Amino acid sequence: MKTLWTTKWPTKVGDYWAYWYRYGKISCGTPCEPEMTLMRVMKISNGMLYTADGQFVFESEVEEPYFMKAELPAPPDIKEIAS
Repeated sequence: MKTLWTTKWPTKVGDYWAYWYRYGKISCGTPCEPEMTLMRVMKISNGMLYTADGQFVFESEVEEPYFMKAELPAPPDIKEIAS
């Protein structure tokens, strides 16, 4: 399976994998490692809203971002589990 990573910020609502330096390559004088995060993209009145780990994400905060659409599984049937 070929992964479809892109450096373009998502423009469609959904969940995406983000691989990036979340707060830059150097944060508070300390070199950082890139990390992979699940990012949610939502449409708002004046554009798109990006969140990851419960925080807003701004394009100016991250360095070398890569994105890929996340294929999440369907949720379980809660009624079936409760029986």
